Amino acid sequence: MATVNPWKRFIGLLPGGVRTVAIVRSIDTTAGISTVELRTGTRVTMRGVDVPVNSKAYIADGTITGPAPNLPHLDVEV
Repeated sequence: MATVNPWKRFIGLLPGGVRTVAIVRSIDTTAGISTVELRTGTRVTMRGVDVPVNSKAYIADGTITGPAPNLPHLDVEV
């Protein structure tokens, strides 16, 4: 049953999960996984092999979702 609440309908349009950018450090095509490095220097294993080594990738819910642009990153404290 669909809701008529406009706020819930709007929230339903938004993508779920957290998305971040990481650098692909190695790829294991036989297992279908890649090792990526987060901004903190932590290396984690993700599913997906579509992004080449030393390229930036979008990460969401433990999966590489696609290539990310190579843009500068700035941290601003307020």
